[in-house]
Amino acid sequence: MTDKTPRERMSLAELIRENKALRRELESVIRTAAANEAIWRHMVEIEKVLFRTRQFDLLASQLLEEIRRRFDLDGVVLAVGHPDVLERFFPQLANGDGARVLWAGDGACIVSCALPDDPQGPGEEACGPRLLDETAVAALMNLPEDFPPIGSAALVPLRIHDLFFGFLLLASRDPHHYRPGDGTELLEQMGHKVALCMENCLAYERAKELSDRDEATGLLNFFQIHSVLEREFRRARRKSTDLSVLAVDLEFVDEAFGHEDMVGPVLNHVGELLRRTFPDGEGFIGRYGSVEFLVVCPYADEREAQVLRDRLMDLIRRSPFRRQRTVLLIRPRIGVATLTGTMERAQDLLDAVQKSLCQAKAAQRLPQETESAGRS
Repeated sequence: MTDKTPRERMSLAELIRENKALRRELESVIRTAAANEAIWRHMVEIEKVLFRTRQFDLLASQLLEEIRRRFDLDGVVLAVGHPDVLERFFPQLANGDGARVLWAGDGACIVSCALPDDPQGPGEEACGPRLLDETAVAALMNLPEDFPPIGSAALVPLRIHDLFFGFLLLASRDPHHYRPGDGTELLEQMGHKVALCMENCLAYERAKELSDRDEATGLLNFFQIHSVLEREFRRARRKSTDLSVLAVDLEFVDEAFGHEDMVGPVLNHVGELLRRTFPDGEGFIGRYGSVEFLVVCPYADEREAQVLRDRLMDLIRRSPFRRQRTVLLIRPRIGVATLTGTMERAQDLLDAVQKSLCQAKAAQRLPQETESAGRS
């Protein structure tokens, strides 16, 4: 057997090096495949969380904790930018002078953020997941002071087509947890699923609004008009806009109709008059008591509310309920109240309008009582 020439020995050494490089590459592919399989298993479990409830405020805490635990993260942030999601599920963040952060667990929190089309808000980061360091994260959002230190992070947009909801920030103390060049396809899919869940929860709330109607009048029922008042109160406080409320109480005697109960037909009649006075977009009308309505008027100041009150009083007085040859006169009493700087809760505005309604009732009774006293 002859000794190998230097050229042959060099070719053999190169072959060994190539084999070792291929082995390392194969081992890397196997590790990546195993990691991806683990991520997929985590994604399946996270997807189960997303469909547990349609109440996103309750779901969010469970979701963030599940993501933090399964992806071995030190911190997770849900940054919400969609105004409807904020006002319906996180009113503390929607109110300008309310909470700045909602903690959802150890290292997990919910904050508000700007919309992408806001000149002061995020831009290109809304297009796809980005891998960031602590400095880049600090330039994009204000995190709580006690949020864990960030070595590396992934910013995942929550969007469906052009509908933007916010971001997920996945943070680790380890600077190598998220590295430039890492694939972000799975993160993008997770962001899409979370955004889809938010859209479903929002659609459910909107559908519930349409179904929560008073049977007799077709107007919003007691619970729904109260929810509308809460929402508009928060919006007016946050945007420093006007808000007024009218409480409409009815007095009528239906003895002329014998045993026939006319409360329902009369309420329906007055409901139509209210719709005529407050068309869609100009006010929210709901039945608030047996013969009482509540009208929520966004952007109406005190003077405008008084004008609306007078117009409605005149319309109801001039529009008696008619059935065949019988006419039933309706006497309205209307209270009015406007949001002031001292009101901290929607209930404060409601108390003010109920007080005004009581005064209106007393003012109507006073002439009768005075006349009775004069005859005696």
